[in-house]
Parts: sequence; C-alpha cells; structure tokens
Amino acid sequence: MSDTSARATILSAVRAARPPGVTDPPPRPSDADAGTVASRVEAFNRAAVIAGAAVVTCPAHEVTELLRATVGGATVWSYVAGVASTASATDPHALRDLAVFACSATLGVAENGALWIATSDAIHRAGLFLAQRVIIVVAAEDIVATLHDAYERIDIRATSFATFVAGPSKTADIEQAMVIGAHGPKELTVLVTVAVV
Repeated sequence: MSDTSARATILSAVRAARPPGVTDPPPRPSDADAGTVASRVEAFNRAAVIAGAAVVTCPAHEVTELLRATVGGATVWSYVAGVASTASATDPHALRDLAVFACSATLGVAENGALWIATSDAIHRAGLFLAQRVIIVVAAEDIVATLHDAYERIDIRATSFATFVAGPSKTADIEQAMVIGAHGPKELTVLVTVAVV
C-alpha cells in the first residue's frame, strides 16, 4: 500500500467515525433586561460581587473625589482624569511595588461582572496585573447584558492588548484551597458611575 493510499484510508476512516454536527446553542438568557440600564447595573453588581470584587455605584461627578478618598496616601498609578499618579515609571517592571492602579473600562458585562480593558500602553497593562489593588471605573450606560452583546460592541483589533477582568486574582489549583492575589491584584473595586438628571 502506498503512502498516499494509506493516508487516504486513514482520513476516510476518521471522517466516517465523526459524530454528527451539532448546532450552536442559543445565547444563555441573562437576568439583566437588555432594555433597562438599571436592571443591567443591578445584575452586573451582583455578578461582580460573586466574582470577589467590591462595587460602588456613584454619580459620575463624584468619581474623582471618591477615588482620591479611596486611594488615600498609597502609591498610585492613575489613568482616571482628575486623579494624579504618585508613582512614576517608564519601564513596566518598575511597577512591581505599586499599591493602587486606577483606570476606566470600555464596558462591563452584566451576566458575569466582567470589565473590558483595552490599551496599547505597556505601563497600563502592567499596572493592571502588578498592583496590589485595582480600581476600575465604568459608566452604567456602558454595561451590556451578555458577552454576546459585548463582542458586538468591542473592536479587538483597535489596540495591541485587551482583556476581560472579573474580580481579584484568584486560584484554587493547589488542594482546591482558594488563594487571592497569587498572580495578580488582591483587591478589585469597581466604581459604576451613573448620570444624575
């Protein structure tokens, strides 16, 4: 038997043994009503707390003041307008002792409490994972119901780096004992901003 015919025989047997195709399941229904901001925020807050984050809802005009009070005298790197960085670095490795990192999210996902962070800045991306505590600001109107909705809104080619963040770093790999902060931040605080009419 030639190599070509042996290959054809093997591939034919593999094709014959394949199970029948399965259609994709419909999207999982979310407990967040896609039509109301309030219900999406409520579902997001619930899911984020389950993931281990602390969530604070506040008027958009109070974010700067609240962030300054939350940060206190800690060493901070901030990408949030009105909150100055007290750390300085040109090399991401210099952030290894960073206490607080603050940034904004492009959007939040109500079904799982995840936040979409996208950036091309190396310091931004390093601070997100090296800081002991991360504070992320997201506008209530930027919270979508499901991951399906999120992927319809995000452009994964727009920046060189993007990730979903949900809760602080956690793992239970060793003896199924939960460890917080083993390979990233020990705390995540989410500030959900709401417009005041």
